[in-house]
Amino acid sequence: MSLEMEQRIAKLEKEMEELRQEMDVLKQQQSQQKTTVKNVNRSITVQPALPEPTPTPIQKSTPKTNAQPQRSFEEQIMWALPKVFMVILVLGVLWGLKLVSDYGYLSNEVKIILAYLLSIALGAIAYVLEHKKLASPAVTVSLYGGAFIVGILTTAAGAILYEVLGLTLALFIAFGFIVYGIAISYLKKNEVLTLFVAFTSLLLPYLLEYMDFSAFIILIFVIVLFTMLQFVILQHKQKIALYVTTFFSIMAVSIVAFMNSDNRVIFAIGLLITLAIFYTSWCRLYNAESKSKHIHAGLQFSLGIFSLLLMNLVSSRLEYNEVLLLGLCILFVTVASYSYKQKWQEAFDSAVTLAFITLCNTVLIMNIPEKVDDLLLPFMTFAGVMMSLRLRASLMKVVSSFGFSIALILSYIVHEPTPFFSIGHISLILPGVYLLIIYMYTIRQKETLNAFEKIMKDLYVTDILAVITAGYFLAYIAKLDSVYVTSASNFPHLMSIGIVILFVGSLLLPEKYKGRALTPVVGLFFLLVTLMLSVIPYNVQGIVWLNIGTRLVYIAVFVAIIFDLLMKGRIYQIYQQHMTKFLDPIVSASVVFTMIALCGLVSQLAYNNLLDWKLSIAFTTITLFLSASLSLWLGSVRHLRILRLSGFAILAIAFVKLIFFDLSALDLLIRAVLFIAIGGIGMLLSGRLLRK
Repeated sequence: MSLEMEQRIAKLEKEMEELRQEMDVLKQQQSQQKTTVKNVNRSITVQPALPEPTPTPIQKSTPKTNAQPQRSFEEQIMWALPKVFMVILVLGVLWGLKLVSDYGYLSNEVKIILAYLLSIALGAIAYVLEHKKLASPAVTVSLYGGAFIVGILTTAAGAILYEVLGLTLALFIAFGFIVYGIAISYLKKNEVLTLFVAFTSLLLPYLLEYMDFSAFIILIFVIVLFTMLQFVILQHKQKIALYVTTFFSIMAVSIVAFMNSDNRVIFAIGLLITLAIFYTSWCRLYNAESKSKHIHAGLQFSLGIFSLLLMNLVSSRLEYNEVLLLGLCILFVTVASYSYKQKWQEAFDSAVTLAFITLCNTVLIMNIPEKVDDLLLPFMTFAGVMMSLRLRASLMKVVSSFGFSIALILSYIVHEPTPFFSIGHISLILPGVYLLIIYMYTIRQKETLNAFEKIMKDLYVTDILAVITAGYFLAYIAKLDSVYVTSASNFPHLMSIGIVILFVGSLLLPEKYKGRALTPVVGLFFLLVTLMLSVIPYNVQGIVWLNIGTRLVYIAVFVAIIFDLLMKGRIYQIYQQHMTKFLDPIVSASVVFTMIALCGLVSQLAYNNLLDWKLSIAFTTITLFLSASLSLWLGSVRHLRILRLSGFAILAIAFVKLIFFDLSALDLLIRAVLFIAIGGIGMLLSGRLLRK
């Protein structure tokens, strides 16, 4: 055997030995793993069995059988079209009959018969189409409603216009059609049909009034009709129909009450009964979990306020009319108690507010001390506004705000701040306090905004309210001026100082408290008054110290603004994000207006003979040079380009005034002192600028 072969055999034997060693290691590892698995299994069998967690059952949302699928906008339009076309058809038939009557083709009796035949035909066609399923429910409901409308209008025309039907016969026919209308409303479950029936049926009281029926019978008819409609409304939960039928019912009671001045007590009681029926149905239909609960609370509040107004009008000439208002107040208290028991917060707040307003209204018509009613009327409207804000009810906000605006205007026009300690003066102050409270309540942070609040925010209503509140404050100060100051002075000094207070206050307040419009509006008035004080000092007559004091206040404000902005004070910190762009123009404008105000002060002193007119010319020129020097120095130090350019412009104006106006007007002594002062100021300024 060769040497090479022996080496190969030795190498193979060595590799085989290594493979055996690796196989032994792998067998040991496998045996260790088996033992660990057995130990784990033993430990599992030894431990007590834990109870298996019961899986939480998943609640499947079962669709409600009574819930109707939501229609799209196009589908709603398609369902509404038959009703619109039915109204158009009825109008066309009426006008056609009128045209035939004008040409004398048909007598009145024939026209009434044809109209009744049309009503019966519409009902019959609807019945046939419904049973043979030849048309959609929208068409059949429209036909049923058209039959009712044509029948009622034909009855009224035959009894009143053409006098073809006897009044008693017409009354029975009308009752028959009303029963038919309520029946089809109940059977067809259509809210629009209920509205048609309610509106048309409530025309019958005027027919009864024409027939000289007693007021008691007319009232009984309205209440019975309104009560019968409640069965339809409650059965099918027709909330819109509830509000509409209530509105027309109380309107029918009120209008007929105005026609029967001798029976106002009966109609006032009927109005109370109608409202009691309404609130009974409203409480049964109200859903505290609904997203539209604020709307329903606002609607019932608006109807309550409207009913209170009608109750005042109906019972205005009655003795002891406060008893009727107390009855209405008790009704609202009852609703509030029931709402509190049911934990309906919005309904409770609304009913309590109505009860409070009604109680205040009751006090107003009683024999109370003089001028107390002037305090109650604005407070009542203010309470309505606050409740509408609390409920976040859109319609309620509009109604209560309108009433509060009228009360605010009347209060300002009627009352005067004289004598100073009087109810009239308090009545003038309180509306401003109410405005401030309303504004502070509206600026509270809200997590979410509803559609109406978003529209109001886009229209800057809250910002406008801040301006209105500030405007009422200034208007009140103007009243004080007219009584206590302007009689001795031809200028409204107190209002001018009030503008200063508002302007400084708006500068120191963050935007979330003052809004976005208050500072620009008040700032504009501040600048206008500054110009008026400076340019036309001869109009500022009267008390000298008050004139001078007003001017000094304006000058002090401008100086304080310049100092605050340059030293990065509170105003600078509030508007820090805008200062990089607007610091230069604001400081420049403040320096210019300070110069104008100082010149106005010098002119006022000369006008009041407190300063010689030659010295006033010199002081005006010195003011110009000082303003120019200050502008140039601050513009260079603070790197404010507009301020520096303003300084050059003021300096040019000062030189023109000095050379072309002052030299000829001043004597030698004043001229020398003036030139020395101006020369010294100029040298000091030049040194500062060159050093810079």
